[in-house]
Amino acid sequence: MTLGHLDIDLLRAFATVHQAGGFSQAADILGRSQPAISLQIKRLEERVGGQVFERTSARGIPLTPTGVTLMDYARQIIALHDEAMARLTLPTFKTFVRLGILEELGNYRLPAVLHSFAKVFPDAKLQVDVKLSNRLMLDMWQGRNDIIVIAGETDVPNSFPLWSEQLVWVTSSAVPSPPREPVPLITLPDPCFYRKAAEKALSSAGQPWANVATSSTMAGIRASVIAGIGVTAMGKTEVTEGLRIMGADSGLPRLSDANVMICYRDKAFETAAKALAAHVRKSIA
Repeated sequence: MTLGHLDIDLLRAFATVHQAGGFSQAADILGRSQPAISLQIKRLEERVGGQVFERTSARGIPLTPTGVTLMDYARQIIALHDEAMARLTLPTFKTFVRLGILEELGNYRLPAVLHSFAKVFPDAKLQVDVKLSNRLMLDMWQGRNDIIVIAGETDVPNSFPLWSEQLVWVTSSAVPSPPREPVPLITLPDPCFYRKAAEKALSSAGQPWANVATSSTMAGIRASVIAGIGVTAMGKTEVTEGLRIMGADSGLPRLSDANVMICYRDKAFETAAKALAAHVRKSIA
């Protein structure tokens, strides 16, 4: 059997269907029709000689073994392709760039984003502003940020996807915290995507909850949880010492994933944001 070449548009459709959780959702993100996305997946399967998605699953469209193998390569190929195209067309940035990064990123992802910025724009002067996602959006709309990294829905205009962050329930590993009702919830101020995900999951599961503490910083959230005041939802990669991920035996509902993306203020920063997004995706792959 002779395999065909891996077309970048087919790989992008494949990765987007997997990330978005369906063909219709991927069509909306890519600005295509659902039949067009289905045709792209069919062509990809013809080229690799096998199905990449299970078609008989009752929930979602999980990857086949072939799909799992291909997905690892697809992400790397897409990231390298986007980085190469952006860098080849990227003007030299020797200006002052105001970069906003969401507070929720914390200790693990923040250095990766800043490392990518330094690599992509070695001559640019950087101002970093760490705030909640909604405040970053407001600042960008009002011209106080040029590029921002936020968590939110997939249909944010002027944006490029970075990664999907798995959200988990977290409690203290230092202080015994037996299950309580209502669920004692510690959150960032509203509106916050992580808070919204926690409250929506609990409400959908019919579990009573109460906001027992609010903090404007993740440092305050971590300290409150470690002290045993309550539980919170955060990205799995951001769970640090003193915190413990709560398993299925906790009785808490599954949380939706957070879509992390780069947004840019206007057309002048589109190419820069695209290059930065490509480098970040490659560095965390």
